[in-house]
Amino acid sequence: MNCKLPIILAYFMAIYQTASILYLLITNCGNVGTPFKDALEKHPELKEIKKKSVDTRRSIYLSSLTLACLLFAILRPFEECH
Repeated sequence: MNCKLPIILAYFMAIYQTASILYLLITNCGNVGTPFKDALEKHPELKEIKKKSVDTRRSIYLSSLTLACLLFAILRPFEECH
């Protein structure tokens, strides 16, 4: 395999892309919803709703990032670039 970029950069890019795709799939296919946007129309007290939404989405993204790291550590798709 003819690799023209550092392997570590390839792993970081692949992990970031995988985590981002997982985040989009989980938030769109899961029952996460848009509580901030929905409540914005009806209620002025939105800080707590926003905080819960941010915490949920952060948790989903960090879980996706961890899963992507594990996946690439197991599969090692760029191993042949050494």
